[in-house]
Amino acid sequence: MKKSLQVVLLLCLAITFSFSERALAEQMILEVNGNQGQLSLNNWLWYQEDPTSVYTAETLADPLFQQRFAPLDRKTPNFGLSGSAWWARVTLKNTSPHPLILYVTQEYAQVDSMDFWQLSPTGEVMAHARGGDRSVRDPNAVSYRLPTFKMELPPGDSVLIMRMQTNGSGLFYVNANTEQNFSDKKTMEYAFIYSMMSILFCMAVYNFCIWLQLRKLVYFVYVIFIVTVALQQLGFSGLTTHFSQDTWFMNEGAIIFTGLSVMAACLFTIMFLSLRNRHPWLQRSCWITFILPVVACLGLLDSYNTGIKLMILSTFSAAIAVTVAGFVCCWNRYRPAYFFTVAWLAVLVASLIRSAMLAGSFPVTFFSEWGTLIGSAIEVMLLSLAIADKIRISEKNAFDKIENLNAELTKEHDIVVSLNNNLERMVEEQTREIKSILRHIQIGILVVRKENLEITDTHSMSVKHLFNVNQIAGRNAIELIFGNALISREVASQAESVLQSCLGEDALNFDTNSHLLPTEARFRFGQEERIMQFDWNPVVDKEGNVEKFLVSVKDVTAMKQLESDAAEKSKELGFIAEILEISARQFGVFINSSQRFMADNIRLLKANVKPQREVVKILFINMHTIKGAARALGLKLLTPVIHDVEQNLSGVLKNTKDWDRDTLLADHNRVSTLLDQYQYLNQTKLGRTSTDVISMTIDFIQRLRQALLSAETEGDTSLRLKVKPIRESIDEMAFTRAESIFREVLSNAEMLARDLQKESPRIDIVDNTVQLTTEGQELVRNAFIHIIRNSMDHGIENADERVSRGKTAEGHISVQLEIMGKQLQIRYRDDGRGLNLRAIRRLATERGLITEDQRLGDLDIAYLIFEPGFSTCETSNEISGRGVGMSAVKEYVGSEGGSAEIRLLTGEKVIDPDFIPFEFVFAIGPRFFVQKAAA
Repeated sequence: MKKSLQVVLLLCLAITFSFSERALAEQMILEVNGNQGQLSLNNWLWYQEDPTSVYTAETLADPLFQQRFAPLDRKTPNFGLSGSAWWARVTLKNTSPHPLILYVTQEYAQVDSMDFWQLSPTGEVMAHARGGDRSVRDPNAVSYRLPTFKMELPPGDSVLIMRMQTNGSGLFYVNANTEQNFSDKKTMEYAFIYSMMSILFCMAVYNFCIWLQLRKLVYFVYVIFIVTVALQQLGFSGLTTHFSQDTWFMNEGAIIFTGLSVMAACLFTIMFLSLRNRHPWLQRSCWITFILPVVACLGLLDSYNTGIKLMILSTFSAAIAVTVAGFVCCWNRYRPAYFFTVAWLAVLVASLIRSAMLAGSFPVTFFSEWGTLIGSAIEVMLLSLAIADKIRISEKNAFDKIENLNAELTKEHDIVVSLNNNLERMVEEQTREIKSILRHIQIGILVVRKENLEITDTHSMSVKHLFNVNQIAGRNAIELIFGNALISREVASQAESVLQSCLGEDALNFDTNSHLLPTEARFRFGQEERIMQFDWNPVVDKEGNVEKFLVSVKDVTAMKQLESDAAEKSKELGFIAEILEISARQFGVFINSSQRFMADNIRLLKANVKPQREVVKILFINMHTIKGAARALGLKLLTPVIHDVEQNLSGVLKNTKDWDRDTLLADHNRVSTLLDQYQYLNQTKLGRTSTDVISMTIDFIQRLRQALLSAETEGDTSLRLKVKPIRESIDEMAFTRAESIFREVLSNAEMLARDLQKESPRIDIVDNTVQLTTEGQELVRNAFIHIIRNSMDHGIENADERVSRGKTAEGHISVQLEIMGKQLQIRYRDDGRGLNLRAIRRLATERGLITEDQRLGDLDIAYLIFEPGFSTCETSNEISGRGVGMSAVKEYVGSEGGSAEIRLLTGEKVIDPDFIPFEFVFAIGPRFFVQKAAA
């Protein structure tokens, strides 16, 4: 029973299969008799998709392969951008008794590969042909721009199977033509395509000629647009197969040329419609669409499929942007945009229709197939009309401007005619004025011409007076100008060479070499000397070449003398201003002591032909003392001069300079001259004298004072009353209380504090009624000005640092005087950092004053600041600068019979472990002080 059911089912399936095969055959048979002309096979095609491309020619006769074909609901199927292979099948029946020749054509050129197979009803392959722009071309293939299969159709049924595969847009649109129809179609088609291409070529040549004439970039961009459109159409139409077997033009080339045409269109739109000035936002949108084709072309590096998708996007984006720009400009009544907008609408509509056809939503017609080419031809013609119209408008505007200019020129011409009528009178008046100017002007003016540098007749009368000559015209300019000049022959020859080389050359040559011409020179005419200034000016012709030279000469002797006098007066006023800042008594003490130091130095220099170290040391100390006093008094014009002399002496001490007595004498004489000038101005110009400076010796004063004290003590009341006023007057004249002198010297601390941007220090002085003699006052002034500077510059910190260390913002300086036996002891200290003993030792070791392994106590290290080698060089801030000038102080005090010591205050609180507090202790003899007698 089961076997019988199986047999019945098999029979039913066989019957069903036979009926389906019969139905399939009936639906796929297309009768051909040779009289239909062109036949469209699309309505008779059944399809199947081969996503993995596994089917080959050997599977054509497989029944299972035949069963998979089925009709589609699309009238014009497009299988592009999928990557799949598609197969199509149709049965053709030749109803005539004779064989027929049919040309089966795939009517779309952008197909990578296209295979045609002709099968017999029994499934045998009767013929095979291959086409497509990425496949090996069949040598026997039909010579045509499209994949075409020449099919010999015998009477009866024949099966046509086609296989298409493409990465781009793949339109399956197949027609069959008889041999005559195919020939006629090919002829008409080529005639149409070449006529369209000829239009593009002619427009390109026409606009290229416009560019050659007008030389405007916008027209050259348009030529590039036309050429790229033509190359693009050649690729898309398949015509390039007639020129080259290379398929690049139909694939990547077509995409690249499309991108170039889009870029040229965007650039042309920006320039032609002047979007930069009219509509910047439209310009930005066009620039964006200008970049998109570049991205699409780069997409080809990934795959052809990616490149063509991006290019379709960029093409439609650019078309919309360009069309919108045209509409906006038309809306704003911009005349050149009218033809422009119509042209882009034409190509946009044609492109949209072709895209709809490729998508299968628009029937394949002549216009849908060739609309883009037609639209491109119409576009370039309309755009050429737009260019011509713009050129015509530009010419009209230019013509209007020319007419306006002509009208203005007519007015100007009338004015010129009026001026010409009075020209002779005006020239005569100007000539008279020029002659009058040349006759009376106090500046020498002369003109030098090319021929032998001769002076022309045009010159001012002052030239004769300036150079003490009667004949000017015809003389050589170099001989006249520099004949009596106190300059070298080389300078005159150089000036002559410059003038000769510049005449007849471009004025730029003169500008380059004019610095070689003298602008000032000194002249001697007998016993008289003059200073003259020159101004050289080229006279150029119409070509800008130097034709002559206009030379102006001015006598500036009086002006130079006035300038010199004014400079001297200004310097003198500077001296006076400095003197006025100092009291007459202070200035007198400074001048007297400085002149004494200078006299000692000059005497030593004259007495020592060869260098003696001790002599040089004395010279240096004396000069250093004068500099310190001058700086303390604010004598800024004197201090730098003394500093230079001191530097020279320092170099001799360090053996970095040779001993040159004549140079040192000249330096000292220069300082002495300045001191004399200060003294002269103080006495003569200001009328100040140091009336309180007495010339009695200290020994005489001491004996006189002692005698008066004895009479005051031992005498009777009447004698005491008479002697006491005399003794007090002598004390007032010969002695000054020490506190007053120290206050005077320490007042410099305030000035130094301002210069160093520090707080003014608090000063405490305890003098125990000590009075100083004239010599004592001078010693204090000369010694302590260096010590005060060291305190302010390196000892006392700035306000912020002091506050951070727990000190007051202002520093503190204390001076205490006490008579110890026959000597006066002066103790000086400040509350600054103190001495950095470690740094002093390191610096002394570096300068060779001690050795590294030499054992020294703290006090021995402190005394190193008195060493000459240590003190005559600049030191760093870390050692507080205590060595600077201290050698000079010790030597000076020692030369006066005194002593200078350092005491380390180890018992006091130490704020910074690297520094130790200290004080200076000076001792001076009895000739420098007295103690005020009790009242």
